[in-house]
Amino acid sequence: MTKVDFHIIPALQAVDRFNYAARLVIKATKRQHRVLLAVDDEAQAKHLSEQLWAATPESFIPHSLLDDQDEAIQIGWQAHPGEHHDILINLGQAIPDYFSRFERVFEVVSQDPDVLKQGRNHYRFYQDRGYPLDRHDLRDRV
Repeated sequence: MTKVDFHIIPALQAVDRFNYAARLVIKATKRQHRVLLAVDDEAQAKHLSEQLWAATPESFIPHSLLDDQDEAIQIGWQAHPGEHHDILINLGQAIPDYFSRFERVFEVVSQDPDVLKQGRNHYRFYQDRGYPLDRHDLRDRV
């Protein structure tokens, strides 16, 4: 069964959510995982892509938009997850229909009121269906 982790960050801006997601990607790739980052649309995907290229001063995170290439890290906004089934980082407003095919799902929740509300709704959705949930509140680590 898919394990779902909620990471609640103290930041308010979308760029901070994307930066945090990049940190999760770095950690996952060091452990040889394949990652799909789900966003709402192509504009968000391109913005996230730019952030991944400049994620750390000493390196970049090789990735591609879904179905462009066979990279271990891909960004998608379509209804199909490609060949991915390992890790899904959901940065979109909705829970992708295909989430349950993944071993792990990460939801990154910022302090933006809209993102907080969607995070609560996502949490209830997973909880009501019996998915194992883990909550990482990073607000108290600042």
